[in-house]
Amino acid sequence: MSMLYNSERRKLLQTVNQFGFALSDITLFLDTHPNDQDALDYYHQMNHMYKKASSEYEHQYGPLTQFAGEDDNVWKWSVQSWPWERGYC
Repeated sequence: MSMLYNSERRKLLQTVNQFGFALSDITLFLDTHPNDQDALDYYHQMNHMYKKASSEYEHQYGPLTQFAGEDDNVWKWSVQSWPWERGYC
């Protein structure tokens, strides 16, 4: 596996994780400030970016979770290599 492949994969995974963290953080804030429109707008922005980054990662490298899947007629999660077997750990 090439170094460039691993580097791009790690960078994209880091992006997914950053947007996921931002979503978790803003969700906690919204739990106590449900009427804060700026926070809600930020949540929607981060949710959009998270979904976009996750979709790009999964398209290129495979599912991040067992809930992701491109084809509902085929169960891919247990058939593909496990995340730690994919070379980015």
